[in-house]
Amino acid sequence: MPSIPKQISEYILMGLTQEQVRKNRIKYGANEISSSKKKGIFQMLLGVVLEPMILLLISISIVYLLLGDQGEALLLLGSVIGIITITFIQEKKTETAISALRSLASPRTNVIRDRQILRIEGKDVVFDDLLILNEGDRVPADAELISDRLFSCDESLLTGESVPVTKSQSNPVFCGSLVVSGEGVCRVTAVGNHTEIGKIGRKIADEAVGRTLLEVEVARLVRNIFIVAASLCVILALYFGIARSQWLQGLLSGLTLAIGLMPEELPLVLTIFFALGAFRLSTKNVLVRRSSIIETLGAATVLCSDKTGTITKNKMKVGFVVTKSETCELNPNVNLSEDTKELLHIAYCASKHPSFDPMDIAISDCWDLLEHDDDSALLSVRDFPLSPDHLTMVRVLKEEEQFVSYAKGSPEAVFDLCQFTGPDLEFWTEKTNELAKQGFRVLGVAKSESPSKEIPNERKQVKFRFYGLLAFLDPIREIVPLAVKTAYESGIRVIMITGDYPETAKNIADQIGLKESHLVYTGKEFSNLSEEEMQKVIRKCNIFSRVSPEDKWRIVRMLKADGEIVAMTGDGVNDAPALRTANIGVAMGERGTDVAREAADIVLLDDSFSSILESVRIGRQIFDNLKKALGYLIGVHIPIVGITFFPIIFDWPIIVLSAVHIVFMEMVIDPTCTIVFERESAESDLMKRKPRETSEPLLDRELFINSLIQGAFSLLSVVSSYWITELFLKGDSSPKVVSTATFVTLVFSNLFLILANRSLHESMWSRMRIPNQTIRYVFSGTIAVLILSMYLPGMNTMFRFVPLNFLQFSTAILVAFVGVLFYDMTKVLVSRSLRG
Repeated sequence: MPSIPKQISEYILMGLTQEQVRKNRIKYGANEISSSKKKGIFQMLLGVVLEPMILLLISISIVYLLLGDQGEALLLLGSVIGIITITFIQEKKTETAISALRSLASPRTNVIRDRQILRIEGKDVVFDDLLILNEGDRVPADAELISDRLFSCDESLLTGESVPVTKSQSNPVFCGSLVVSGEGVCRVTAVGNHTEIGKIGRKIADEAVGRTLLEVEVARLVRNIFIVAASLCVILALYFGIARSQWLQGLLSGLTLAIGLMPEELPLVLTIFFALGAFRLSTKNVLVRRSSIIETLGAATVLCSDKTGTITKNKMKVGFVVTKSETCELNPNVNLSEDTKELLHIAYCASKHPSFDPMDIAISDCWDLLEHDDDSALLSVRDFPLSPDHLTMVRVLKEEEQFVSYAKGSPEAVFDLCQFTGPDLEFWTEKTNELAKQGFRVLGVAKSESPSKEIPNERKQVKFRFYGLLAFLDPIREIVPLAVKTAYESGIRVIMITGDYPETAKNIADQIGLKESHLVYTGKEFSNLSEEEMQKVIRKCNIFSRVSPEDKWRIVRMLKADGEIVAMTGDGVNDAPALRTANIGVAMGERGTDVAREAADIVLLDDSFSSILESVRIGRQIFDNLKKALGYLIGVHIPIVGITFFPIIFDWPIIVLSAVHIVFMEMVIDPTCTIVFERESAESDLMKRKPRETSEPLLDRELFINSLIQGAFSLLSVVSSYWITELFLKGDSSPKVVSTATFVTLVFSNLFLILANRSLHESMWSRMRIPNQTIRYVFSGTIAVLILSMYLPGMNTMFRFVPLNFLQFSTAILVAFVGVLFYDMTKVLVSRSLRG
């Protein structure tokens, strides 16, 4: 049991008994944060299985089972299991965020119970407990301060304010705050869900995580194609049954049509694109917690950023030193005058070392940069700490058998300590106000005029001389101005949301190049507006200061309601609801709390703004490449379907494709989509384009027209190869020569379409300047397998192929190339026409 300090012994009788602890825990609950909404496993499973994409994959698996292709069926069922697993993990995100809140809210702490001081876990604290808090302690629950000795807290995780808050009797202290100085006795007023952190946790739990734009778009596209395929399947089955009385053939033909039409690759392509994109980002210090969110980040129109710890470093720094003779801006290359060095030394001696106070830390860091080492300042013979009545800190050091007093604190308090009057008071007050308007935190620095032979009993017992002012700033991250500029070039609006003062926010906004930096709304001013006025402010104001977590959450929701795609960055508990509500929550990894990281979709491991823009670039690149893959998918399925059914419907002499040939084509299509297009480099104007409109579909008009044109040209090539071989090149050879040559044309047409689809509006010749190493592997692998399937005994029997002579083989390739060449020229013309 810890010993009882003398100053709190009077409270030893005020602690709870074990019986009261038990009753309060029953009545008010445990000091843990819990979610009010939980889904059962069956409910979660049913919700996932009823998704159109999952139903499509299951349906296609059944089709393959009916056709006897168990391998393909098992592969698709494996994909179903994988997607269900990913969704289950996603559903657990809320519970993970709540667990992080529980961890933050449950530090170990000292309580008074049964006339004893006990050290317990924060989760065991109950309502009305008596807490003893000391410097460095994390507050375990919301409480009221009933006794204090120079008590101050760092509440930046809740408020975003980087400067400690001095507390006195009857003031509230909040769960999650850090005690930076003094000690106090507190009475617990709220535990668990009723604390401020608890309310944030409930808001996170209640906020639904929506599907991304692309997930919704792909689900809609797949559903529509599924409906079309099912309708055509029924029509074809009825046609065979009624017109030809071949019901079984009609059923088999309908199922084959479904195989040819179904874009079963699309869900797999989407998953692989996002997974590989997430891996690529991880190599750039960006951790993607939900890979599909990358595309949404690429479509972001607004980036809402917290200031403290995100735009700035949340580490106070001495920016300026003001003496009577000069104002010196500190940087590593500056030559300091003797007056400035003396002022810094006095400030160092007036500070505690080590300390939790950010001002003391900044002064210590500044002194260390000057390569000074003064161990004498580490130990004082007497301290007069900061208090509500005396906003100065005075330390008395022993120097050569005499005692010297060093002071720093609020400029007004130091002025009073130095007994300033007249011109001196006016001069230094004006200097202080100038610095304050620029957003600096200002401290005055003084030293006793002469050493004393005795240790002073009070701070005003000695006469002080004023030496000057220290201006502190929370410096911006060096990369931020460039990142803001890049964001503007990319069509992304940047909004700063901070808990700091308006003047400080304006100053920071000017430094980073924020537009409309003169216009600032405080959280109180914004909350007092009507709904209509709020919407007007949201559309033009880029700086919101003195905001609460509720204000941040409201701003993000209103931006989303206005049609914006919102990315929100932050690092503190106070950012968690906004991170959760935003389309994309981006948490800082170095300083960020567990709550912020768990509530976010993306975590920046290096807290760098450049990483945010890299995420945007990769997000846009993924969407661009997905469109290329989708155009290719549609294009290659058209000739497959056409050459499968033209011979059947029009009674051509040779049937070209069967199920085994379609499986062969899928072996070409799948790696092409998932490897070649995923690796395609970004186009030069990618980050100069405006963000994708929310109304713009994945399959837009340009892509749809291009897909139909390339499919039509490819089908024309395949049909032409069929009849050229049948009429002119077959001779006395086996009829299988026609189907073999036609299949060769189909394969090479697909390969050449890869080159044509590398850009949606550039010719394949201009795109060849940009290397894509995977293309050669796909080409060489496909051609090697094709040649083996024609010329290797046993393998050609399985595929029902025959060897082709040089003329037949080269003609098939040439016809495929000519068809794609015509498409490539048409594509450029169509693109210019539509974009013009």
